[in-house]
Formats: sequence, C-alpha cells, structure tokens
Amino acid sequence: MLTTSEREKSNQEAGPGIRARLLKGIGAQGFSQSVQIFIRLAEVPLLLGYWGTQLYGEWLMLAAIPSYLSIADGGFAGAACREMTMRSGAGDRNGTLVVFQSTWILLMVVSVIAVPLASGFVHFAPLGDWLGFSAITAIDAKKTLFLLILFVLVGFQIGLLNGGFWVAGCYSKGMYFIALTQVLEFGGIAAAVSLGGGPIQAASGYLCGRLLGTGIMWFGQRRVCPWLHHGLTNASFAELRRLTAPAIASLSFPIGNALNIQGMRLVVGVILGPSAVALFVPMRTLSRIVMQPASIVNRLVEPELALSHGAKDNSLFKRLFTKSCQITLWGCLGASLFVGPSAHWIFSTWTNGKIELQWPTFIILLGGVVINSLWYTALMASYAINRHGRIAMCYVIVYGIAAFGFGFLGATSWGLGGVAIVLLLTEATMAVIVVRPALQMSGVKFSQWASTIMRPPVDIFGFNSLFRRIRMKVSS
Repeated sequence: MLTTSEREKSNQEAGPGIRARLLKGIGAQGFSQSVQIFIRLAEVPLLLGYWGTQLYGEWLMLAAIPSYLSIADGGFAGAACREMTMRSGAGDRNGTLVVFQSTWILLMVVSVIAVPLASGFVHFAPLGDWLGFSAITAIDAKKTLFLLILFVLVGFQIGLLNGGFWVAGCYSKGMYFIALTQVLEFGGIAAAVSLGGGPIQAASGYLCGRLLGTGIMWFGQRRVCPWLHHGLTNASFAELRRLTAPAIASLSFPIGNALNIQGMRLVVGVILGPSAVALFVPMRTLSRIVMQPASIVNRLVEPELALSHGAKDNSLFKRLFTKSCQITLWGCLGASLFVGPSAHWIFSTWTNGKIELQWPTFIILLGGVVINSLWYTALMASYAINRHGRIAMCYVIVYGIAAFGFGFLGATSWGLGGVAIVLLLTEATMAVIVVRPALQMSGVKFSQWASTIMRPPVDIFGFNSLFRRIRMKVSS
C-alpha cells in the first residue's frame, strides 16, 4: 500500500481533478450519445429499406438471442472495473493490477469454453422450428447466430479494457474509444447491407467492426495506463474468489436487461409475429432516446463514485449521488417534452411512412422510461462500489423474469399496448425497491433527497450565482 503522500502523488499522476474529468466526460458522453442516437435512427430505415419488414423483424429476433450470452462473463468484467477504480482511488496500484490480470484470464477461459458450446447449440438447435422464420433459411439463421455469438464474446474484452481508462482517471477517453468501436460496427453492417448482403454478411460486418475497434482500444489503454497490462504474473485465484459475490450480483443486471429488452422482442415476435416486432422495436427505441441524459450522467458518476469511495470522501459521494439524481430527472423530463409532441412526425419520417406509430402505446413506453431514469441513477450509489447484492436478486426477478412472463399475458390480452403497460408497472415497482436502500447506502435523508431532485438544476448553469448578484444589486 502507498503512504498518504505517495497516494496523493499517484492520484495526481492518474489524471485531472474531478471538475476537469467531469467536463471532459460530458464532452465524451455527448459524442458517444450522438453516435448511439445516429446508429439507432439510421439502422431502422437502412434495414427496412433494403430488407423489408419481414426480414428486418426476423433479424431483430435472431440478434436478440446472443444477448443472453453477454452474461457468460459472470459479471466479473463490471465488478473488476469498479474494484480497480476503488483501489486506484486508494493508491493501491499493485492490487489494481492483480484484479485486472485475474479477470482477464477468467474472461479468456470463459470465451474458449463458450465457442465450442455455442457451436454445438447452433448446429443442433432446431431454430427454424422454434422461430418460424420465412425470410431467413434455417442454415442462414445458424451461420448468422454463430457470428453474432462471436461478436458478443469479443465484447468481453472491451468491458475490461474500459476499466484501464477508469483507473487512469481518463474515463472520457474510454468513452471515445467505445463510441469509435460502435461506429466501426455500424459501418460494417451498413456496408454489408448496402452491397446487397443478407443477415450473414451483416453479422460478418458487425463482427469485423468490433474486432477492429477492440484492437484500437487496446492501444489506447496501453498509452494512458501502461503499467496496467495483460499477463499472468499477478493473476490470483484468491482475488477472483473475493470478487465472486459482487460479480454474481452484477450478473443479475445483464440477465434482467436481456429478459426485459431483448426478451420483449421475442415475446412480441412469438405472440404477435415479426411484423409487430418491426413496429415495437422502433417505438421502444424512440422512447428510450429520452434516457440519454440519464445514460450520460450514470456513466460519468459511476467511476467518480468509486473513486470518492476508495478515497473515503463521504461528502463528495453524497453530493455526487443527490446531484446526479436531480440532473437525470429534469434532463429526462425535458427530453420527453421534446420527443413526446414530435413523436408522430419523427416516427413517420424515420420509417419512411412504412410503419405507423401507435400513439397510446408510445406514451406508456415514454412514461416508463422517465421512471427508469430516476431509479437507475439512484442504483449507482450501491452499484459503483460493488454493494448491490441485495438489489440484484430483485432486479432479475422483477425487472427480468416478471416483466418477461407478464409480457406474454399483456401481449396476448391487449397486444402491444399490453406489453407497454407491463413495462410501465415494472419500472414503478423497481423505483420502490431501489430508492430506499440507495438513500441508506449514501447516507442521505429522503426529505433532503426529494427536496433536491424536485428543484430544477439551474445551479449547474451558474444561474444561482447570477440571481444572487441581481438580488444584491437590487437590495443595494
């Protein structure tokens, strides 16, 4: 362990102060969110235009399946990133390297095992009978699925590499590299489809883009944090055992997300057909654009919460928690006031009039997204410091299994509107579950938290200082 003076020196070397890091992070997140919005908006007309509704809907159903493989890392990548950041904040460079190398070896072993297992599943599974495709043949579906599985496995390394940027206090650079990788992925699929390719070629382009982006990100991580390198020397099985509990808890989140987001595609496809999927996915995608302020804040605050906790700065931890919830709530409300009234025009233009927006269903989806933005930000108080075990089980049961199960009932009874109602009730339930323990974890009273988040965050723009100066001039 480092002494106090050595720790301060290490933290200075690690990167800029919190204000400078946040400003850089805001710029990086703005770029990252712009990239994601562009990709989501461009993907729909691109694939609809070249493939048509039926093939596009079947592609969406097929692409949803490998998302469940993203849980194969056991949550270790995310848990390791947070643990490395806390140790870096405490000045424990050697411990940080131990976590990094141990997790890297585990992810490599998991990937090596997953490839033959995935190959066997793709070869023997009767995908044609299960999914009832008419535009994609059974053979093409198997080949496409295997390529998409490889795509997910490569993504394991991206998650761990991103931890190197967190450790160096340069998480904004990590955001830029991740955004660049997403651009390369979309470029691969866009090139394949534009040249007349089908699902196999699209999946190949997707995979090539991710491989190229991962290689570029590795070079970037080595430049900002050269001492955090791959290898076997510092790997520790004991360290992996210690990370098992938070990793298993982290595992609940990709499981819950896969069931709630990707699973609903399958629910709609099985009950209502691929054409309904081609309508539901763009509507949900458009509604989730409102989440962009929350996504920006959460990605900025997560490493800062871990750093402040590692440095035992409780005052900063509380301020980060309350301020992030306030900014997220008002940011998403503002975004919803823009997206809601203009949704019909956006949707018609976006899909070239090929799909008609179901207005009541969209409004319900929008309401659920606003609720999600608040409770998911509150979740960062425990998630960023690997103390989210109590909430994790509720997450997978309520947000994942319950939403997926009741989704069948909603789709059968009321169509897409029923699915939207199930999602809204799920978000409200999670808000009740998450907020109270988050307040306890951060040491903030509910009255203080509620009072803060209900006020518009005008202070971040300097308006409070301006108002004070005006009042002083008037009083004088």
